[in-house]
Amino acid sequence: MKTTLNKDFAYAMTPLKFLSWPVGTWPFQVYDTFSLTRTIFSILLLLLMIVILQVELYLDRSNAENNLEAVLLINCAILAVAKVMGFRVRSIGLVSNFISAVKDYNELNSEENRVIVRRHAYMGRVACAILIFCSYAGSTLIMTMPMLAGDEEEVINVTKESAIKYPMPSENTLTLMNMPENMYFVIFIVEYLMLLLTSTGNLGSDSLFLGIAFHLCGQVEILRLEYNKLSNENERTRKHITLLTKRHIYLLKLSNMLNETISSILVVQLFLSCVLICTTGFEFILALSIGNIVRTIRICIAMCVLLIQLFAYSYVGEYLKTQTEDLGNSVYFCTWYDMPKNVSQNIIFIIMRAQHPVLLTAGKFFVVNMETYMSILKTSMSYLSVLRVMVNS
Repeated sequence: MKTTLNKDFAYAMTPLKFLSWPVGTWPFQVYDTFSLTRTIFSILLLLLMIVILQVELYLDRSNAENNLEAVLLINCAILAVAKVMGFRVRSIGLVSNFISAVKDYNELNSEENRVIVRRHAYMGRVACAILIFCSYAGSTLIMTMPMLAGDEEEVINVTKESAIKYPMPSENTLTLMNMPENMYFVIFIVEYLMLLLTSTGNLGSDSLFLGIAFHLCGQVEILRLEYNKLSNENERTRKHITLLTKRHIYLLKLSNMLNETISSILVVQLFLSCVLICTTGFEFILALSIGNIVRTIRICIAMCVLLIQLFAYSYVGEYLKTQTEDLGNSVYFCTWYDMPKNVSQNIIFIIMRAQHPVLLTAGKFFVVNMETYMSILKTSMSYLSVLRVMVNS
């Protein structure tokens, strides 16, 4: 955090640095060989995890629970790879927004503006804490599940070698590779590291985006307050409107750059979220049918993480849309009727531009907001009901 000594900035951004620096996506890092090495290492480890799970699916098609868990982890790993690569390759949008955030924090000139910025920083920290806590808790539970769960009959009737279980489905793959038993602890730790890296690359990247997106919403709210304070002071008002208009254009530019960074990633996110909600729901039904309490708890945590993750993107998209729409209302409710004609004409153009709010889009054609959230939930539940009928039949 050498970019600024501002404590408010450190309060908002320090958690984001801890989550994004290990995978090489922190916007203020030096883009050198070391940062590239962290990114490549993270991606290679995630790809290795995907390969192991794919081989496991190919080798064992009879274990429905393990296969569903493998599908869940594969999709989460794909999301993590997409976000790490996307934030690394198309980093200009994040870098520009974070540089602007440093300037915004250093130029806070009133307690009212500081309260707004801190409130949005708090919103970003809460979203980050919920996502990461649930994700790491789920990863830890997956790791400890082989020690907590197990069928007593299976333990009695199998040999010690076949009773070995790993944090993620990989028994058949490791058997095919003739992995020695004394490597069990090392494999256990590496697989747990893969799970944590999946959480960091996936939800840590989400936290990075949500943190800067909430800051941008805070800046739009400050701009709304400035529009509300416009008064009839002729020359001073004209200059003030010019400055506010330039600020408006600048914030729109930042939001477009942020949207371009996340747009292609959101296509993958929305599609896989629908698949994962169906998968975890189906796995939940199977776990309940056999009375596996530990697996049921783990699936509930995974389901909560998926729903919170999807809700966070939908909420920030809806919030950004609402904030930019309200700019027009703020300008309209100022004392424009007492201003000179040439000044009031400029206000009309500001109101017209505010009628086209900033929209968070997936692939630049699918709007991400609360309506999208409800639509995905309905679609997922429809597919899940079909799967449930298949299980019951």
